Amino acid sequence: CSTWGGGHFSTFDKYQYDFTGTCNYIFATVCDETSPDFNIQFRRGLDKKIARIIIELGPSVVIVEKGSISVRSVGVIQLPYTSNGIQIAPYGRNIRLVAKLMEMELVVMWNNDDYLMVLAEKKYMGKTCGMCGNYDGYELNEFVREDKLLDTFKFAALQKMDDPSEICLSEEIPISTVPHKKYAIICSQLLNLVSPTCSVPKDGFVIRCQLDMQDCSEPGQNNCTCSTLSEYSRQCAMSHQMVFNWRTENFCSVGKCSVNQIYEECGSPCIKTCSNPEYSCSSHCTYGCFCPEGTVLDDISKNRTCVHISQCPCTLNGKIYAPGETMKAACRTCKCVMGQWNCKDLPCPGRCSLEGGSFVTTFDSRPYRFHGVCTYVLMKSSSLPHNGTLMAVYEKTGYSHSETSLSAIIYQSTKDKIVISQNDLLTDDDELKRLPYRSGDITVFRQSSMYVQMHTNFGLELAVQTSPVFQAYVKVGSQFKGRTLGLCGNYNGDTTDDFMTSMDITEGTASLFVDSWRAGNCHPALERETDPCALSQLNKISAETHCSILTKKGTVFEKCHAVVNPISFYKRCVYQACNYEETFPYICSALGSYARVCSSMGLVLENWRSSMDNCTITCTGNQTFSYNTQACDRTCLSLSNRALECHPTDIPVEGCQCPKGTYLNHKSECVRKSHCPCYLEDRKYILPDQSTITGGITCYCVNGRLSCTGKPQNPAESCKAPKKYISCSDSLENKYGAACAPTCQMLATGIECIPTKCESGCVCADGLYENLDGGCVPAEECPCEYGGLAYGRGEQIQTECEICTCMKGKWKCVQKTRCSSTCNLYGEGHITTFDGQRFVFDGNCEYILAMDGCSVNRPVSSFKIVTENVICGKSGVTCSRSISIYLGNLTIILRDETFAISGENPGVQYKVKKNALHLMFDVIIPGKYNMTLIWNKHMNFFIKISRETQETICGLCGNYNGNMKDDFETRSKYVASNELEFVNSWKENPLCGDVYFVVDPCSKNPYRKAWAEKTCSIINSHVFSACHNKVNRMPYYEACVRDSCGCDIGGDCQCMCDAIAVYAMVCLEKGVCIDWRTPEFCPVYCEYYNSHTRTGIDDAFSHGYNDDKCTWHYRPCNCPNQNYKYVNIEGCYNCSHDEYFDHEEERCMPCVTTVQPKVTRSSTTSTLPTGPSTSSTTTVATETTNPTI
Repeated sequence: CSTWGGGHFSTFDKYQYDFTGTCNYIFATVCDETSPDFNIQFRRGLDKKIARIIIELGPSVVIVEKGSISVRSVGVIQLPYTSNGIQIAPYGRNIRLVAKLMEMELVVMWNNDDYLMVLAEKKYMGKTCGMCGNYDGYELNEFVREDKLLDTFKFAALQKMDDPSEICLSEEIPISTVPHKKYAIICSQLLNLVSPTCSVPKDGFVIRCQLDMQDCSEPGQNNCTCSTLSEYSRQCAMSHQMVFNWRTENFCSVGKCSVNQIYEECGSPCIKTCSNPEYSCSSHCTYGCFCPEGTVLDDISKNRTCVHISQCPCTLNGKIYAPGETMKAACRTCKCVMGQWNCKDLPCPGRCSLEGGSFVTTFDSRPYRFHGVCTYVLMKSSSLPHNGTLMAVYEKTGYSHSETSLSAIIYQSTKDKIVISQNDLLTDDDELKRLPYRSGDITVFRQSSMYVQMHTNFGLELAVQTSPVFQAYVKVGSQFKGRTLGLCGNYNGDTTDDFMTSMDITEGTASLFVDSWRAGNCHPALERETDPCALSQLNKISAETHCSILTKKGTVFEKCHAVVNPISFYKRCVYQACNYEETFPYICSALGSYARVCSSMGLVLENWRSSMDNCTITCTGNQTFSYNTQACDRTCLSLSNRALECHPTDIPVEGCQCPKGTYLNHKSECVRKSHCPCYLEDRKYILPDQSTITGGITCYCVNGRLSCTGKPQNPAESCKAPKKYISCSDSLENKYGAACAPTCQMLATGIECIPTKCESGCVCADGLYENLDGGCVPAEECPCEYGGLAYGRGEQIQTECEICTCMKGKWKCVQKTRCSSTCNLYGEGHITTFDGQRFVFDGNCEYILAMDGCSVNRPVSSFKIVTENVICGKSGVTCSRSISIYLGNLTIILRDETFAISGENPGVQYKVKKNALHLMFDVIIPGKYNMTLIWNKHMNFFIKISRETQETICGLCGNYNGNMKDDFETRSKYVASNELEFVNSWKENPLCGDVYFVVDPCSKNPYRKAWAEKTCSIINSHVFSACHNKVNRMPYYEACVRDSCGCDIGGDCQCMCDAIAVYAMVCLEKGVCIDWRTPEFCPVYCEYYNSHTRTGIDDAFSHGYNDDKCTWHYRPCNCPNQNYKYVNIEGCYNCSHDEYFDHEEERCMPCVTTVQPKVTRSSTTSTLPTGPSTSSTTTVATETTNPTI
């Protein structure tokens, strides 16, 4: 329906009439509803142009007046604008508003002059009121009221809606609507100019044209009827009819186009731009200024001209690069080609960092955290000469068990032992060395006041930050690729297997992985059970306030946001600030970690320390602080011996240095060159009779050995044969006592133990090793560990992709022929990709979860899975409303707890399995994929794929290449720095608005937060304890808390139960069956099916006992501890506890039993083999796959 010119109208039913009133009239609304879906009003001025438009859509109100657009409670807006399901954007010479809400769609278009148009859905037929008529499909009954035909002005008077303080008199002057015949021919000719073949009826427009001609200030002029010709042109274009370029400079011109754009009467409103040259949409054409064919709009430069795509510039971090320009970053060079970056990866060193006390990032960029007190193998590699190994010493630095920090780094080989600690360097004979120190092809020197560097000639480089927090950065050359083991991971480019233990199996949690690399007899590492910030609200607020400098706009860190996502550093900063007693050094360490990653990408953040209280470094003497310092040419020593201190770093190092032209001498003074000493070997030591305090005990330097007073904690009583107690107070032939007692775990690491001090304790007799239970066994009897359980010699376990056998304390693993991976979409926008990357988003559009056919040559895709997300909480969180699965011509839609299948595809086999809690689809695309799709009929959806080809997959579920690092690969093939950019690129409809931030519903709702944390804590409780070692629980706990806070428009318990069920399901995948539901907590009512039978086909049930057996019961899983041929899920089952329902045989079948190893069990849990499954036969079991359907 539209209005144009001085007062012409065309209703929804295409009836045309004229009315020129200047009051406020309802243009279109839904009749007789208290809160209609839409209500659009307009007012014409005395100049007959439209002066104001009001668009009410539920709670949102948009007002267009004097060319500016304002939204209630937001104010004046800039275009394009997207919020709450409403989008407003330029559309050629017009402006278009599109509203897409849960229950309606509507389009409104206007031109800030004389034109207004509304498009309504068919479902409003017969329900509309206003100047647009009743939309009942009949043209001639618009003005009929109670069987009387009204005049135009009487009909209009019914639609009048005065402003609050106004009484507008409706003009009762009937306008002459009798057209002059003399203009009929010229009007027909003019309309033919616009489009001779258009199927929109011309008669009404000929009459409107004649009226324009006679009411004109100069009657009969062609320009009198421009508005009617424009409307005819628009209606033809909207009917997808051919329209000519009928305007000329002197006839109905709409003004000149800017720069090199050309005027088109029928151009595509989907503007192709440099930032999106592929953009296409199915919209009708419109009039306006457009780029000539073959060119795109340069929306990156300021001048917005039309350029050929090869002339498109590129942007990076807000800076514009000309076409053909290259940009060098760490490890890659990129060239700007056709508006996109074409990047080549350079051979690049591997970097592993130990930061903030307890955080480690592996060579393959996997971050983790642990709290252990021990010496650990950081890196061992066959590429290191003389059997070299790098180790890290962690010590307790506070009262709580999680206050552990890195305190020293040890490099040990058959030739050297070098210990770098907070203030000293020790060598193999435990002597303190003054830096610099040189031995063979290793040099250790002080690069700045904050960093000690170890430089080698064999491709290993170590930078150790000694203050304020002891941190270490390991850099290795590319010759180490795939040849490292230890806490720094295996450097093979695959993130998923970084937790490779010393027993050659990949663990699920960091603490178990770390424990396997202990290089001494120490306690296991502990997981911090609670969030350290939960203990004190004050600490939490202080931590969040100080750390938020990382994520805020307008700070020194902002210029790096586009390159490095600050969120993980922010979380690390808050954790450290709450976990450690000394807050500020740890906050500064987290900020410094971010700054360091930025400078590795080529962005040095100058002055970040001064932007934060307590982070500035004070320099002694006349030294000055610099963000890029080095020892070379700044110390006296580097002048006399360049080989010792001239080893530059590729990532800038910060610290105090001497001003240019002065040099650091042996007394740490900056002196002129003429005052520099020349160096000889020098040593540092404690003088005799001086004391030092270690572990709370005072130790004196006596006869060249530390003699300590204090009582050993564990007396000999605790030792049982065949162990014997060794005490440090006795004179020993082995001066380190029990520090290096032989354990099975150390046998697995295959590394000589490095004692740092004498320990008293129980030791196994010679030739025996201590196993997990504290017993002593010969080497061949050493057990293997996995998931916190011990397995004896010859026992087998099966993981999703491997079958592993225990031999001499190590796992020997064989790849299975088929391997699968799962992508989870659950709760309020949580996704875990196929490669294990996690993120949350709050988009309300349709997004591609997974599809194939993404490689460069764009093959035809054989499947595509799309989720439609809508707002489902007051804070703006969104959840999945429906899932669409496209398999060629076969479509399956999941919505409203049921599914619909349409079309067919004989090349795809599928089977549907129903269960009270889930719908399960087995889909086989022969030669390509076996998929199992599991939907819990609400918001949780799991895609489990095993593929037969290495076909690339893309979408929100990531690219399934085993590497978590590049999972945020956008549609344009570059890896986004944050999840929002990535999510926005996978929208189905490009016009749908982008997501700019992720809501935190708990901060908006503190009362719900306490409830959410209390109820979700079941995940951390003993109920799930059997799974804690197999699956890291923290992300699931956090997701549960967020969902329970955000789910505030009904169904909150359902949201919480769904979130806990996701953790239970992931545990079940790892073989741990947890019976967590109770009659009070998230119950499932399976007994219903004992007393109700299904009637007919629409899944309705009628009451009536179907038998007396009452066989339906809830089960957390099928066939615990046995082989089960389907994907195991909880649900209502009607087979006995040792049977399962076979979908092929359509009856209950007995479970297949396998012999079990000894398994520790709590009363509520049992361990399952589906992965890892167990059998102690030595034959290699084959995985049962679903038979062909």
